[in-house]
Amino acid sequence: MDRSKKERLESKGWKVGTVSDFLELTPEETVLIEIKLAIGQSLKERREKL
Repeated sequence: MDRSKKERLESKGWKVGTVSDFLELTPEETVLIEIKLAIGQSLKERREKL
C-alpha cells in the first residue's frame, strides 16, 4: 500500500497492519501458513503442467 493511501485511511480512523497482527498469529503460525501456501501453489502449478 502506498504511503498516501495509508495516511488517508489512518486519518479517517482506520488501523493499518498486517494479517498476522489482525489474527494475532505467532511467528511460528505465520511461517506454517506461508509453508502451506507455498505447497499449495506448487501443487497447482504441477497439476497445470499435466
